[in-house]
Amino acid sequence: MSNKKIKLSPVQECGGSKTGSLTITYDKIVAKIFEPNATELDDPDKVKASWGFVDDKGRKGFIWCYKYYGEIEECQFWSVDGDKKLLTEIFGKKALLF
Repeated sequence: MSNKKIKLSPVQECGGSKTGSLTITYDKIVAKIFEPNATELDDPDKVKASWGFVDDKGRKGFIWCYKYYGEIEECQFWSVDGDKKLLTEIFGKKALLF
């Protein structure tokens, strides 16, 4: 994981299909990017928090919880999609990409 801060901007999009997973707390995701910004675009019965973001190079990333029914702040297992290099640069070994 690089110490260099990556400039991210929110995008109003959801990821396609799951292409990896992320093992990290909700608070750490918020600290690294920002508050969830695409939750309302996802399936409300299955997704309680969702992010869409893009960096200054145009690479997009997406994170969401899927079928987690506890308090969202306690979730530690997330689905991801998007640019694999971007996700690895942000989250390092916490991101397991297929």
